[in-house]
Amino acid sequence: MNKVTQLFHTRDELLLGHYTSLENPGLFKGKFGLCLYFFEAFQQCEELKYQHAAEHLLQEGYNFIHQNPMPTSFDNGLAGIAWGINQLIKRGYLEGNADELLMEIDTILFKVISEKTNELEFGLKRGILGYLIYILDRVSVQPKNAPEKVNSEIFTSLAVLLINRIHLMAEENRGNFTEPKEFNLFWDLPNYLYVLGEINRLNIMPNKTRQMIRNISPLLLSLIPQNLGNCLSLLYGMSKVAHEDWSAHTRLLQEKLNSASITSFRLANKSLYVENGLSGLILLDKQVGLEIDDWKGLFNDEKNVQLAMQHLEKSEYWRATEKNPENEMGFIYGITGIHYALLFLKQIKDPQHE
Repeated sequence: MNKVTQLFHTRDELLLGHYTSLENPGLFKGKFGLCLYFFEAFQQCEELKYQHAAEHLLQEGYNFIHQNPMPTSFDNGLAGIAWGINQLIKRGYLEGNADELLMEIDTILFKVISEKTNELEFGLKRGILGYLIYILDRVSVQPKNAPEKVNSEIFTSLAVLLINRIHLMAEENRGNFTEPKEFNLFWDLPNYLYVLGEINRLNIMPNKTRQMIRNISPLLLSLIPQNLGNCLSLLYGMSKVAHEDWSAHTRLLQEKLNSASITSFRLANKSLYVENGLSGLILLDKQVGLEIDDWKGLFNDEKNVQLAMQHLEKSEYWRATEKNPENEMGFIYGITGIHYALLFLKQIKDPQHE
């Protein structure tokens, strides 16, 4: 058993031993983030304990959101939960029709988006970018019958409303496009580019999309992030849009990262989270590989895998979680996201599932 697999199984007992104590149903800190992880772990490891845990969390979370008032944001509200459920359906983990299973949630989201668009902030966690990620995910599914077509048209109209609004906010500099000092997955600029890429792929408002791409181009083509984590994040965002005028700059960012050692990302000892640590880099690296054909992959390098394992094993983070691990069960800010990243490292080191 290699080191990645060994660490995976050792730390996994924390999640399996404490998942029933989770109260928050949300995607970033709660039941649905952990539910996604357990389904993914079951697919890779084929151990029933993961399936049972995932189904338990799914049922508990689904019951909770239909019995209690909830915020509507993406981070720990209905938009993120609905996105998570839709992912389970698309990946075949959950049987059913998204329009039926998500009807009550969608009704609430339709109302909030229609009535409060001008009050929403810009970003992914609690703003328009997060709502768009869910809305566009629903638009991307081809309708199979008349009722589904009607629902798809409603989602498209909501997307148009949000696209117009976020374009205006970007022009008014209301997004945080300045590079953060440290690596942060929620830097608005790469997330804005991700959404632009999805809008472009779905061919929604093509003239507007071209205008948005033109408007953001001067900033992008003058920017080389100082932090390599932010450089990776920007590369991913630009690769989603894949605009021909950006190809030289995209190549420049790619070359800067190709020979990078994990030590050059300047991660603090406890920086393991998806939001701003090693796990976020692992997941980003995986996504960049899906967009760029000749991407070498930071973690296809054996030395970087070894350095990542050393960082994971020696981090003081684990000692800090020993007393109250139930407070560290989140996907974006906790053990769940760290283990989700370990699944990808495990795939690289153990593709045949030992």
